[in-house]
Amino acid sequence: MSGTESFVRTELIKKDSIEYRKYQLNLADIAARKSTLIVLSTGLGKTVIAALVAAKRLLDHEGSKILFLAPSRPLVDQQARFLRQVIDIESSSIVCLTGQDSPDDRASIWKDAQIIAMTPQALQNDLVQRSYDLSDVSLIVYDEAHRGVGNYAYTFVAELYELQGDSRLSLGLTASPGHKTEDIQTVCENLRLEHVEVRDETSPDVKEYVVSIDKDIRYLHLPSEVEVLRDILYGLLEEYARPVRNYGFSLPDSRRLSRRDILKTQGEVRREIGSYTKPPSHLFLLIRNLTAAMRIAYLLEFIGTQGLAPTHRYVQGMYEEVRNKKSSKGVKDLMSRSEFRQFENLLQALIAKGYRHPKADAILEIVSEQLSFDNDSRILIFTRFRDTAAEVVEVLEQLDDVRVSRFVGQSSRGADKGFTQKKQVAILDGFRNNEFNVLVATQVGEEGLDIPECNLVVFYDCVPSIVPYIQRRGRTGRRSPGRVVIFVAKGTHDEYYHWSVLNKLKKMPDALKEAEVNAEDSQTSLEEFAVASSDNKKTEVRIPKSRGNEEQVRMIVDSRELPTAVPRELTRLGVEISGESLQIGDYIASEEVGIERKESGDFLQSLIDGRLFSQLSSLRSAYRRAVLIIEGEQLTGQRAINPASIYGALASIAVRIQVPIIWTKNPEETAHVLYRIARMEQIDETKPLRTRTGDSASSDAETLEYILSGFPFVDTVTSRAIFEHFGTLDRVFNASEEELRQVRGVGPKIAGRIRRLLRTVHPLYKTSNDQN
Repeated sequence: MSGTESFVRTELIKKDSIEYRKYQLNLADIAARKSTLIVLSTGLGKTVIAALVAAKRLLDHEGSKILFLAPSRPLVDQQARFLRQVIDIESSSIVCLTGQDSPDDRASIWKDAQIIAMTPQALQNDLVQRSYDLSDVSLIVYDEAHRGVGNYAYTFVAELYELQGDSRLSLGLTASPGHKTEDIQTVCENLRLEHVEVRDETSPDVKEYVVSIDKDIRYLHLPSEVEVLRDILYGLLEEYARPVRNYGFSLPDSRRLSRRDILKTQGEVRREIGSYTKPPSHLFLLIRNLTAAMRIAYLLEFIGTQGLAPTHRYVQGMYEEVRNKKSSKGVKDLMSRSEFRQFENLLQALIAKGYRHPKADAILEIVSEQLSFDNDSRILIFTRFRDTAAEVVEVLEQLDDVRVSRFVGQSSRGADKGFTQKKQVAILDGFRNNEFNVLVATQVGEEGLDIPECNLVVFYDCVPSIVPYIQRRGRTGRRSPGRVVIFVAKGTHDEYYHWSVLNKLKKMPDALKEAEVNAEDSQTSLEEFAVASSDNKKTEVRIPKSRGNEEQVRMIVDSRELPTAVPRELTRLGVEISGESLQIGDYIASEEVGIERKESGDFLQSLIDGRLFSQLSSLRSAYRRAVLIIEGEQLTGQRAINPASIYGALASIAVRIQVPIIWTKNPEETAHVLYRIARMEQIDETKPLRTRTGDSASSDAETLEYILSGFPFVDTVTSRAIFEHFGTLDRVFNASEEELRQVRGVGPKIAGRIRRLLRTVHPLYKTSNDQN
């Protein structure tokens, strides 16, 4: 690579498409030689480095694929768009795949693509179902690599890549890996990254490219009328907290009581409930009080940091819960209190008189000032709540020069469903093209929003975590000087969050230095990990077998289960998974065995809302042998449910509905149980794998699949593949053995048995002819 004039000159990078920056070339050179985590401040070109590494891997590994992973569709779309601009290959070879594309479409597009920008969850679902593998992937880029912890899909992808990849290289990119050394090391271990490179604004090779950012902290004081609202709530909070203290549970003074304190005490009370066969009634009263206290804590945060209108919307949401019979006793009790009605009446009166949070006036002033200084400015305003975003949009629409839009995520709850990922992409395009000059964004706008011309970023509220703080701040000052304004409402959660994040920021440089030193010493390969942890986990890691193996264990899995940890564990055990939208059950092991899986919390919730018995009754009617797996440490003590009710439900399931119950501790145990059930059914008992609906009337398609699945080793998955190839039973029955073997999943033995059985004369036919 070279820097002629001011642009990068190298093979597979389009001419004059990437500005020459020596630190980017140096980092790309390092990352092309060993799997690396690059920590680089936002706006310094992480994706450029990834593109340079991708170009080199395509040159060194002809015919290989490059995989770019990012957490959301807008980010994936943005990556694909950038890569088409800079990588000198056919534009059609650079594709964007997400969960909105069907699994079949993704598998088809994958075959011909060279560079794939993709969401990790969609990739995980495809890998679990073996739609394709990672054998020909020469580079995986993990954007926002700090997400590579716990059960996030990045970790599973990295594990399979280590097992399947022929020429492996991984690259993690992040601006905000965390402030603890152990957190950074965990990301490196999970993503198989052996080296860490850190650059920030003070790094010698980066300094000349750093653009100044003016940071302005605006301290705001709540008006006395709003303080009256808070006083009412604090009084209510004390009323609910006092009985909890009186029974010996520790809670701070109501003015210092946090949601974390309430959650901790709730757990203590629930554990005590679980220790009784017949719990004392006062424990349920305490749960009611703590539930009400939690709602008050939310209201206090809304009043202090968000404003009157968002608080009123939150209260209306509580009423909606009551109307829909989804509220708890604690919420009902809170809303029945005279003090709460006093609070609500005063809130409505203040809104009617035009009172609002001082942040509303401050945002008008700052946006107006910015547009007066530069009418072509682009402004980003961040808030944690979509209701607040709606109010800020409403406030800013008063200004003539403002063209404003919300930018929020999608939601399945409440009246406000938010924006689909398609609409999010459209809004971002509008912001880039100056259709909008102000964007009011929630968390969905924090990660990777590439708007180089953004002049002003406003934190409408403060965030408690270092990651969104760095991401918000990084939306400005990317190519030209920018400005960040942070609103801090004195005496509220804003102030606590602000100082907490600043303290974490001070710790981050030392954590990164330590991580750089320790990264190479902390690596453990998957095989070593499996051996080292075998005494504790008994993990059995298998390289998936090829299709068509008649000893292959298969399972049909409900598509809603695919994102969970259980299918990942089944994949590790070598199970071939087919995802379907199942009407009944979560896992199908054979035509006779259907399994419902319930995590302990879901079991309790389905008991409360009435789903449990109807689901299990349907499962029992559809499958000759139905099984319930309850996953989790215990049922009692999790919710404020009388243990007698739980024991009664378990007894009814086992005795009346006649569904056996299997208990597992975690997804790994669940997967092992499922594997053994499926293996026993399919290998030991040679039962075919079919789904059943429980209905007496079946569709023609189901009938055809049922007929074809009667042949040995032809399950629902294989029968569908055969019909996809031949179309009709007539064509199947007239096909030669060679033609049958062209179908995916049909090997010589299956094809041979089908042809042999089709030619076999039934004994009754011989007997009948002999008699005649």
